[in-house]
Amino acid sequence: MGTTKKGGGDLPKEIQDLLKNKKPEDLTASDKEKILAAVDKQTENMTVEDVMKAVERGDIEIEYVDPPNPIDNFTPENFKKFLFGKITWAQLEGMTMEQAYSIAEFGYTMYQQGRYKDARTLFEGLVIGNPYDPYFHAMLGAIYTKLDLHEEAAQEFSIAIELDPEDINSYVNRGELLLQHGEFEAAMEDLKAAIELDPKGENPASLRARALAAATAAVIKELIDRRGAAGGAKPTAAPAQKKSPGK
Repeated sequence: MGTTKKGGGDLPKEIQDLLKNKKPEDLTASDKEKILAAVDKQTENMTVEDVMKAVERGDIEIEYVDPPNPIDNFTPENFKKFLFGKITWAQLEGMTMEQAYSIAEFGYTMYQQGRYKDARTLFEGLVIGNPYDPYFHAMLGAIYTKLDLHEEAAQEFSIAIELDPEDINSYVNRGELLLQHGEFEAAMEDLKAAIELDPKGENPASLRARALAAATAAVIKELIDRRGAAGGAKPTAAPAQKKSPGK
């Protein structure tokens, strides 16, 4: 917000001429220094009451500087790029990926600190603005898991996998969620996928997948043995122990 004096008032004639004959963008550095010096001198002893009275008299008019309008970025070319998935909604609005990842870094710090609700707010916004980024979906899935929102978490891990079929962490995390809900076969598929993506076991997540897969195989074998011993009757499986997803 800025203030301007109508008609120049008591400003020196030289300054009045500058304000009258030049547009703000045409003023030189020297011109600006002269204007500021003259205004500072004039307002040196001015009180709030003096300013209010000047505004009421119309000697001073208030000018509000509007922020940039996001609609300026909604060009036909950019909108076509958005429709065909070449740019995200956030990019359409003007947010760069560098800015988005700066926010993500802050959100990840919150996640590490256990501030899951705050991290959720940030990553939900990032997912809305950047729907094609698998990392944002994977992080939101991990946050939902911590908040016991398992269905939402599984959906986010699924989206992350769809966007990045080599996302080992999301396979393992979704697989563990499936295990918790007794969906052993589907869980094994995810764990096997993670293992196949890292056959040498260089990624800690794939090592976790191997351990979970081994435990799951043991559970499945036990269920099969029980079913056979019961003459084909399906036993009621005890609920799996709840675990936190690896990240």
